[in-house]
Formats: sequence, C-alpha cells, structure tokens
Amino acid sequence: MKRNYLLLLAGLFTFVFSHAQSEFQAASIEYGTFLGETLPFRDYPTVEPVTDMGDPIVIRNNMRRAPKSNPDALPLGPDPLAQQAEPTRTSREILTNFIGTNRSEAGNALPPDPSGAVGPNHYVHGVNVIIKIFDKSGNVLAGPTSLSTFLNSGNNDGDPIVMYDQLADRFFVSQFRQSDDALIIGVSTTPDPTGTYNLYSFPLDAFPDYPHYTVWPDAYYLTANKFTGNRIFALDRAAMIAGDPNPTIIGFNLPGVVFNPNTVFSPEPANLVGTASPANVPGYIVYLQDDAWSGVSFDHIKIWEIDVDFVTPGNSTISAPSLIAVQPFDGTFFPFSVGDVGQPATSQKLDSQAGIISYMANYRSFGTHNSFLVNFNVDVDGSNRAGIRWIELRNTGTGPWSIHQEGTWTRNDGESRFMGSMGIDMNGNIALAYSRGSTSNMVGLYYTGRLESDPLGQMSFEEQTIQEGISFQSFSNRYGDYSQMTMDPDDETFWFTSQYFQSVNNWTTKIAAFNLENIPILGSGDATAGDAELAVSPLNGDVYEVFLSTTRELGTVQYELIDIQGRKVSNGVLSQSGTNHRSTFNKGSLSAGVYVVRAFNNSNFSLSKKVIIK
Repeated sequence: MKRNYLLLLAGLFTFVFSHAQSEFQAASIEYGTFLGETLPFRDYPTVEPVTDMGDPIVIRNNMRRAPKSNPDALPLGPDPLAQQAEPTRTSREILTNFIGTNRSEAGNALPPDPSGAVGPNHYVHGVNVIIKIFDKSGNVLAGPTSLSTFLNSGNNDGDPIVMYDQLADRFFVSQFRQSDDALIIGVSTTPDPTGTYNLYSFPLDAFPDYPHYTVWPDAYYLTANKFTGNRIFALDRAAMIAGDPNPTIIGFNLPGVVFNPNTVFSPEPANLVGTASPANVPGYIVYLQDDAWSGVSFDHIKIWEIDVDFVTPGNSTISAPSLIAVQPFDGTFFPFSVGDVGQPATSQKLDSQAGIISYMANYRSFGTHNSFLVNFNVDVDGSNRAGIRWIELRNTGTGPWSIHQEGTWTRNDGESRFMGSMGIDMNGNIALAYSRGSTSNMVGLYYTGRLESDPLGQMSFEEQTIQEGISFQSFSNRYGDYSQMTMDPDDETFWFTSQYFQSVNNWTTKIAAFNLENIPILGSGDATAGDAELAVSPLNGDVYEVFLSTTRELGTVQYELIDIQGRKVSNGVLSQSGTNHRSTFNKGSLSAGVYVVRAFNNSNFSLSKKVIIK
C-alpha cells in the first residue's frame, strides 16, 4: 500500500510537500531482545511510601530553550477560534472518580508523568516510578510496585506509558532506561494485567526522552524526543504479543519536518480506538508547525503515512508529509523550563506543555468516514493565557485528510486550560479533559465535550469538575508532563488521568470515568440543580429510595439507574406529592460498585446523583 498524494482543495488547502520523491525508505532496522516472562504482577512486593520528601528525584528530559523566532507570527492578538458561545448541555455526573497515587507512594519522583489505560475489568495506572492496578470501582488489586522490580530492568528512570491493546486483549507497560538509551516494554501474556508479562529491551542510538506509543493494527508506533538519529519507530506488535525472541523495530526520519525550537519534540502517532479500521490502513504521524518557528511560513499540521513490512523490513517506507492549513495559532509561551501557568501564593509557574501534540492523537473508523483527533495548547488572548486548540480531521478509507471541524476551548474567565487529552466514542461524541488554573485559582482537573450533532467547532458541555485545585508547587516548573484519556471497551465511557496538588509541593493523580450520551440541552426556563435536590439512600435490605425535592412544578419525573459502563440497569417513574417525587428500586443481583441515578422529565430537566451500592 504505497501511493502518491494528489492536490486536494476542500475549503482549506491540503497539498503535498514539494519533495523530489513521495516515499522514503526506513532509516534503521534493529531488533529487540526478549528478556523473559515476569512473575505474576500481583506477586511482586509493594513499595513503601517515602517520608523524607526533601530531595525529589527529577525525571530527566531533553529541553530546548530558544525564544520565538518570528515576532510577527500570526495571530497578532487573540486566538481567532477562541470559543465565545456558551455551553448548551449540562454535564452528566462523573461515573467514578478516585485517587491513583501520590508523590510519597511513588518514591518522591517529579513530575509524575501520569499514564493509564482501561480494559474490560481493570484500570492499570503508571507514574514515575510505580505501577498500580485497580478494578473499575477504584479498589486496588495489585501494586504499587516499582517499575524497576516489575520490568526487571535495574532502573527507575521513568516516563511510563500504559496502553490497553483492544485488538489482542492485552496490556502494555513501558519506561526508558538511561544507561543504554533503551526502551523496556512489558506486554501481558493474558487479558489479566495482574498476571505475567513478556519483557523486551530495545536499545537505541540516543536517549529516547518523552516516548509516546500507540496501538495500531500492524504495529505499536512510537515517537521519541531524541536529539540525534531516528525519532519515529514501528515495533512488531504481533511478535511482542507472541513472545518472539527478537522482535523488529524499524526507525524512520520525518521528511520535511521543522522542529519546535522551544520545547521537546513530540509528534504523535495515531492511536486506534475501537476495533474497526480500513483494509491496509497506513500508520499516521501528526505534528504541528507554527509560523513562530524559523522555516515555517504559515500555521499548519503535517501528516505522514508509514507503510511497514515486518516480513521484509527493508520494504518499509514513510511518505512525504501532507500539509493541512489551520486557523492561525500561537503555540509559543515562555522558554521551556521557565513555566507558563501562574499559581496563587507563589511566583513559581508551571509548564503547560506547549508546542507539542498532546497525548493521545486518537483515531476511530466509522462506516462513512474516519476521524483523527489532535489537540495542543495555544495562547488565547495574546498575553500567554493558555487554551486548547482541538481539531477533528476526517478521511474516507485511506484517502487524504481534511479538517472537519476546528475550535479553541477557553472561557472568558482569566483561567488557563492546558495539557489536554481527547477521545471519541462509538457515536462520534468527543470528550476533552485538561488542567485549569491561574494566579487566582489552584490548578485542578476538568472536562468538557460535544455530541456529534452539535454545532461544529464548539464544545457544548458545561465544564465539569474532576478535581478542584487544592494547593500549589513552589520549587519547580515541572508539571505533568502529560495526561492520558483512553476509551473503555464499551466504546462509550471515557477514562482520564492527570495530576493536581493535594498539598504544597505534593502531587497526586486522579482517575475519572464519564460518558456523554443522553445529555439534555439547557433551556432558559428549565429547572437546574439550583431548583432541585436529589437524594439516594438505602431503606432496608436491598431496597434504595430515590427522592427528588424541587421548588417548581416539573410534571412527571422518571429515573434511571446507570452502571459504570453507562448501561441503564433500572428505571421507573417517581410518584409525586406536591413538588416532591420519590420511588424505590431493589439492587437485586447488581454488583457492588459505583452507579449514577438520573432524574429527568420531558421538559429538559435532568439531575444526577452518584450512589455506592455495597
């Protein structure tokens, strides 16, 4: 599947970068080493929390610190896509929301680099420098265990990435090792992440900082922030799952790329969500190009295609880039390592992770088209206040990409929104979760989203709180360095993890799940949470009462009980007495865990309450 690009004019110009050739051979062909099969993860010892937090272990990264190269770069002023429209949909209450880990438990490492992936029955969470496994209600099943112990690599160097490979029903865990510039990877041997893993070592030619992996039908794709050598790789996914002794790793250069001079180099591979994909789909790599950088004349993104052949690796190729113009953006804030986002009670700013494509760049295939999501930080007002530029690209089959919609998520409230991660469900609904903070408010975690039918270029959901900001960090700019959103195998529930500060200088991670279906549209005369109060409480035995008290007439009110997968497991009509409404349900054979009760009528009233059934 090797093809030339054609010029495409579809609203915005999409065209081929003018190279003398349209394909380039792989730059390197190397082989990993099988290190053996681990013990069951659940059998490893757990770590003891660190009590002396005076000298944190700072995880290494490669940094560039050049200032903006072109002071006349567009836009000269506010972001042209900064969202002005108010959200039109209420946010459903979060399905589950629990603490992942913290700086003490993780061995005093900084920053956490939180990563995590959800499978059918588990959530696997990784930070610098531990792994921890939960059930989907937040109960710890195994860990916390150090990366060094689990991966048997003799190091705790960090930058963990966790993925769930839905095509094989396997989990993937990685960290880098500085001593030999290697990537150490474990792939579970069964669907149970608390069991054993096949271990591999992939030594490279330079330090692979900021490694970002994705699941794809023909490979695990990887990008790394290396100063020399190849920066894009395809790993033989089938061989690693099978436990082969020497899986192939093929390296590629990015023809026609302009490097961001101001931060880490972080293009992103496409990550498959769902299980469908077109026949012979190539691997995709995407990167932003800012006209503030020397050598870039207009703001755009570039997309490369990789045709990988693990049978005859020398046949593997990467395409010349396709260029897609976007609305002007300013992705350059302060020099990397200075910090971008102010905090209350301290002059120390936090890194927003500007100038990179945020992890993950998720791709989903539908019957009529494919969607490819990209997001990155932008300056929304010309004064270094961060918002999130988000883009949905679409194509048909393996054809050329074009922009379906593009927007910048921000509010006119003085807050920075940054370090986002996006997902798209089976219905085409898009979720965006991120950090939010300013000199007035501590950094916390939030999400928004849109339904597929909503106006293009707009996030339509009211901002929902995952974790309010509690405290700050006064001694370092390091924050993140990334967050991660993954899709539940039910294809409707979004799972997100990121960090906040639980107390001064002490980071903590949160793990939250939510979905976007069946959300009513707000109307100017509709009842809101301020007009009503919903309570759910056990009565006796297996019987629970749903009680709704309102200050206005709502007519007939129904309720539904929703499990953590977003499935309706019970429903009924609330009996009415004046402005009070009540009913009961029997938990019956329902599993213990977190549920949501939603009360609603036919006039756009809706109110939800989380309940824990024991």
